Amino acid sequence: MKNTIWTIVALLFGALFIWSGVAKLKDPITFADNVRNFQVIGDPIAPAVALFLPWVEVFAGIALMSGRFAKGGAFILMGLMVVFTLLIGISWIRGLDITCGCFGDDDIVNYPVKMTQNIILLVIGFALWWRFEIKREPAPIAPEPVT
Repeated sequence: MKNTIWTIVALLFGALFIWSGVAKLKDPITFADNVRNFQVIGDPIAPAVALFLPWVEVFAGIALMSGRFAKGGAFILMGLMVVFTLLIGISWIRGLDITCGCFGDDDIVNYPVKMTQNIILLVIGFALWWRFEIKREPAPIAPEPVT
């Protein structure tokens, strides 16, 4: 039962990031504008990030859902959530009215809600990564050479 719950959580978490990545891929120009809104990076890096980042989300989500590279997928998604949460926090401190484009939307960010969402997703990502970390089999011990 416990493994079933973890599998469902991994599938939902991976699907969330696939959905997020695909939503951004549908309109990369708007997402590039959303990246610029954070006022951390500008051109030509912002459009490059807008083209690259959604693919990272999609492939990491697939890796997590497939189970084959689940630990790596969880680690990448957890890392992305750390970066996203820091950027949202910095924008909040700076008093910026931004649209993050997180799921392809153009709504102005409600900072307390978005930070809460991101922290919850970060905790889930860490829990999944930790789950895959502790499930790892120990390396086989090589036999002593006979001399």
